[in-house]
Amino acid sequence: MKKLLFGLCVLLSSQLHATELTIFVHGQIQQGEMVFGFATPGAEVFVDGDKLKVRDDGWFAFGINRDAKKDIVLKVVKGEEQLQKVLKVKKRKWKVQKINGLPDNKVNFSEEIQERINKDNEAVYLARQKGTQLPLSLCYIRPTEGRISSVFGSQRILNGVPKNPHKALDIANVVGTPVYASADGEVTLAYEDAYLAGNTLLIDHGSNVTTSYIHLSKMDVKTGDFVKRGDKIGEIGMTGRATGPHLHWTVAYKNIKVDPDRFLKNASAFCVDGTGENK
Repeated sequence: MKKLLFGLCVLLSSQLHATELTIFVHGQIQQGEMVFGFATPGAEVFVDGDKLKVRDDGWFAFGINRDAKKDIVLKVVKGEEQLQKVLKVKKRKWKVQKINGLPDNKVNFSEEIQERINKDNEAVYLARQKGTQLPLSLCYIRPTEGRISSVFGSQRILNGVPKNPHKALDIANVVGTPVYASADGEVTLAYEDAYLAGNTLLIDHGSNVTTSYIHLSKMDVKTGDFVKRGDKIGEIGMTGRATGPHLHWTVAYKNIKVDPDRFLKNASAFCVDGTGENK
């Protein structure tokens, strides 16, 4: 946090005579990134014309899609003044695995199952649209302990059919391992027995930033509950379509899922000890 504030002070000094407005970006401008930023308090902030929710102290966040290719236009407006930056998005290389010779039922779903999946996805989508009036949480922790079994961005091509990229961090451990809230927020969804995801929790942390906790064996909270960073919210399981016990943890800005590993690294700068630990 000290380095972050020092960089902000330098930026403020350099722009003092040019304008009253300031834009400060924390995080790499690359595919799959959650970018934290600071703007002059009281100013409006826009990303590609979309108005962001900004904390009273000027901090905000926005996500960059895994497959983003276009530059991002970041604009700050206060009164008659405005400041604009064009952010060039860096491409990342993703792991792609091709598997052929699989039975059709391992690649494609029946119409009945697909309808159920669509219903499950709609519930998650609507929960992300709810939003809260909470100020954006800035410090986040890893929600559980275990082995990283799958990373963000990888993709499988099954029998020549490209499947959806893996947009989460999978943390494997035994059934019953405690799962904790990554940050303060409101539970906007506690959903049982989704076909793919199983028992699912979604927490809104303010400013359209959410985290999801999937394949849980147990859920300790319900929709509408307010949780604090480090509160126990459930336990690792293998409900839904899972081949082993693990937490499928997603981080999203609106409906843009971002790399949880990069997210934790960026958010650690806002934590008391700079590591992301719950202290």
